[in-house]
Amino acid sequence: MKILISPYSKYLRNGAVNPKNYPYWEELVSKLKNRGHEIIQIGVANEKKLVEDCRFNMALPQLEDLLKECDLFISVDNFIPHMAHYIGAGQGIVLFGQSDPNIFGYPENINLLRDRKHLREKQFDMWEAVGFNPDVFVYPDIVMSNLENNKWVSGGKKE
Repeated sequence: MKILISPYSKYLRNGAVNPKNYPYWEELVSKLKNRGHEIIQIGVANEKKLVEDCRFNMALPQLEDLLKECDLFISVDNFIPHMAHYIGAGQGIVLFGQSDPNIFGYPENINLLRDRKHLREKQFDMWEAVGFNPDVFVYPDIVMSNLENNKWVSGGKKE
C-alpha cells in the first residue's frame, strides 16, 4: 500500500516543539516498512526526514495529485486532513493529541485520540500557550491495529 505521511504541524513562533507533533514517528515508520508499505513523506524544508522519499514544499496542485495517488494518508492534525477532505481524496488516519477530533476531525477519517482528558481547555487558543506532551498520543501499535483492521482500497476508501 502507498501511504502518504505528514508528520509535523507548522513551526511555532516561539521556537518550541508544536504540541500537535506525534512523537512516535520513527517507530511507526519502522512498523509500516516492516509490513511492506511504500511511504512518502511530505512537509516543509528543514523538517526531519523519516523516509527516503521526502517531498518538501510542494505546490498545492502537486500535493492534491499526490494525495489522490496514495492509498491513504497518516497525519497529525494539520493542513493535510483538511485538504484531503476538501478535495475528496479519500480516507486517512489522523493522530490527535490535545486538539478535539469532534471539532477538527472529519467523519471519513480514523481519528485517533488517546484520551479526552488530554484535550486542551481552550481549543481555539494559540498553540504557543500549550506545552508539548508525548503522553497524550496513541502508541504506534494502536495506529497499526487501525490500519490493519480496515480494508483499504485505492484512494484511501474502505471496502
